[in-house]
Amino acid sequence: MTFKNALNARRAREREAIRRKDLLVESVRTHLLPALTQRGFEDAQLEHKDQAERKTAGTFPFGLLRRARPDGGLDLVEIQFMTYQRPAFRINATAAPKEGMMTAGGHRTAGELQAGGLHDHFETHARPWLRLGLRALGLESLGAWLGAWFSVSHLPLRSPTRADYDKLAIRVVGILPELELALREGNLGPHMRRVEFKPLPPEVLERIRRLKTERAMEK
Repeated sequence: MTFKNALNARRAREREAIRRKDLLVESVRTHLLPALTQRGFEDAQLEHKDQAERKTAGTFPFGLLRRARPDGGLDLVEIQFMTYQRPAFRINATAAPKEGMMTAGGHRTAGELQAGGLHDHFETHARPWLRLGLRALGLESLGAWLGAWFSVSHLPLRSPTRADYDKLAIRVVGILPELELALREGNLGPHMRRVEFKPLPPEVLERIRRLKTERAMEK
């Protein structure tokens, strides 16, 4: 294969990846996002104004969805898409108390948390049967990654259509009761797993704070 042919083949794969990712985002926007809105979550789509926010736009195109809790806290949900235009996604959620929670950047109130910043949270898992199989083989740790993302399976010579992604999004709507149960009671259904955050030592957080201050002063 010549360099030109290889370049054209690579560009064709990139265009196809973008096409599939766009179809998936639209299917999620059409089916899953309204289902969350009906459950009281506010569609808090962000206008990605600064550079850091623009970097997360493709991964968290709908920003952070918020819902008030009776205890003054917030239920937070984000729909996370895979990087590099890979057409797959999962849902992250947490019940943030009124007083907030520790994050990698230090303590944050519930209102200060942004998309991509959820800690001590719940994650959906697309293929729970795979987790059970890996557990039986003593490979339970791999279950957090293998089969975790919702995606469309297809034959090599058949390109997925919008209808395929619509079916996937509708299927994920069907597991929202598990998400509600996790947020309300902490109970995990077959499609849910808990991710616990281990805060950095205070001295490390202080070093991070000083570095941020120094960089801000340099600007």
